[in-house]
Amino acid sequence: MMMSPRGNSSEVMIGRLVDDLQPVVPRRVWRDAAILGGVALTELGLALWLGHQRADLHEAMRGPMFWWKMLTCLGLALAGGIAVLAALDPETRARPLWRGLAAATAVALLVGAVLAGVAAVPAPVMLRLDMHEGMLCLMWSLLMSLPVLAAILFLARRAAPTRPRATATAAGVAASGWGAFVFAWSCPHADPLYVLVWFGGAILLGAIAARVLLTPVLRW
Repeated sequence: MMMSPRGNSSEVMIGRLVDDLQPVVPRRVWRDAAILGGVALTELGLALWLGHQRADLHEAMRGPMFWWKMLTCLGLALAGGIAVLAALDPETRARPLWRGLAAATAVALLVGAVLAGVAAVPAPVMLRLDMHEGMLCLMWSLLMSLPVLAAILFLARRAAPTRPRATATAAGVAASGWGAFVFAWSCPHADPLYVLVWFGGAILLGAIAARVLLTPVLRW
């Protein structure tokens, strides 16, 4: 039986397409978590090794406000990171974990808001906010979020999240939360109002920017 030229050309085309295929490596959430965590910890280690920490760090670590600031930023970063990993791997069942972290962080923010109003430092609001230092805090927190954000984009390169907007927002929270956490080691301010406005503002801006800029990238 003779094969038609058309059928032969179709087989040749299919053969060429098959030859160009590359084997797909199955996603492993632990591998993604290791890459993301490795980038984050490397950035923190470099920042501390280069001396980017406050001079009175040991004294500050004795106070509760230091730990409130640090754990709030870290909680947001972890909640966002776990949400991103869950979105990139549909088989991962991490909703209870990241929702629990998010709820705990929300409670911490509420505590900070109460402290900002009730246990306020006896000084004018603008003096407490320290606009110059606050803008630097916001800028550096966002800049220090870039390595983690780049790692998330690398991991999302072959993924196909079903909710790109939510995934992009979670990526922004994770990255800017970690950037704020890294910068917080060098920030001497512990006033709850200052932390809520500038650290919280950096995380909010990071989430909004990621939602706007990354959503088209994360679409199928």
